[in-house]
Amino acid sequence: MKKILVMLAAILILGACTEETGYDVKIKTVQKEADWAYLMKVENNQLVPFDSAQWKDGYHFTGSVERPELVFFNLKGTNKRQPLFLENETIKITPAEGNPGAFNYEGSKLNDIFEQYNDSSSYYNLKNQRLYGEYQQAQQEKNKIREDSIRGLVEGLYDKEQAYSESFAMNNLDNLVGLYIVRRKLVYTMDYKKLKEVLDKVPESNQNNAYYEYLESHLAKLEKTRVGKEAPLFTMKDTAENEVALKDFRGNYTLVDFWAAWCGPCRRANPHVVEIYNDFHPKGFQVLGVSLDQSREAWIKAIHEDNLPWTQVSDLKGWKNEASQLYGVNSIPHTVLIDPDGKVVANRFDHEELREMLEDIYK
Repeated sequence: MKKILVMLAAILILGACTEETGYDVKIKTVQKEADWAYLMKVENNQLVPFDSAQWKDGYHFTGSVERPELVFFNLKGTNKRQPLFLENETIKITPAEGNPGAFNYEGSKLNDIFEQYNDSSSYYNLKNQRLYGEYQQAQQEKNKIREDSIRGLVEGLYDKEQAYSESFAMNNLDNLVGLYIVRRKLVYTMDYKKLKEVLDKVPESNQNNAYYEYLESHLAKLEKTRVGKEAPLFTMKDTAENEVALKDFRGNYTLVDFWAAWCGPCRRANPHVVEIYNDFHPKGFQVLGVSLDQSREAWIKAIHEDNLPWTQVSDLKGWKNEASQLYGVNSIPHTVLIDPDGKVVANRFDHEELREMLEDIYK
């Protein structure tokens, strides 16, 4: 009898250990907008469906995930995508009353935090949309003064939004939402020191996810281009298909300028860099432009339109440009100043800071 009880206890324990848990996502809709809907996730920089559900007073998804992740709810045949953090919990999503296109989440702590962030950050999005409309009108009226004024307002709004996002993320580094904000909003302006400070504050319990893994990988790239480090070498073809090596620029202070024809801030910065080049090139200053374009025609056209006199190279791979991968470039313009010995002097700076550095170097 005792053996039977032991065996029954073992079976119960085994059943408890192997009981499957997963996600149960119910999305309520006011009316049927599509026969089918999908849950989609990012793979190789593309959204791919991994679960589907047929409409029946809404959409019902069940399954399991190895770890929480951000996914998107998508109605078949539309571009409507609603983000949600998927975890092995019961999650109910319903339309928000009086706010078309918005949803309320129940049953998921991550989505509660995400909703809180979005509710507050929507203020900046709405204001930015209004300013963009005013900017387009100023362009149509060819009111340059008004254009510049609105651009200044947009930049100020961006700084405020970044400050809010940073504050929210720093208070949520123990969960996936905090890392999501760092990855999607903040990392583009972070240098090695700042990103390392952030990652050092992430508890071990929140390191087993795709966002932390990406940020850790990006930090390793930034480490290689820290001030004082030898700049990673690369060779790439110029506009005439000739091989140009960064090593060939040894002996001079050299600006490596990552840019693209389609990048508005890059194109606005170009005239200032041309002025600086003309002032300091006679003293030995060099510039090597690295384009993240994919269209050869657009790249060359922009070089001529902006009258860029320095050497330009590109592999026409866009964001997969091999040199930009070496340097951890995730936003442009991205500038790196290298000394005559091939070591990094400065990283991520604007044309005003560049002029100050060169004035000090060549005084």
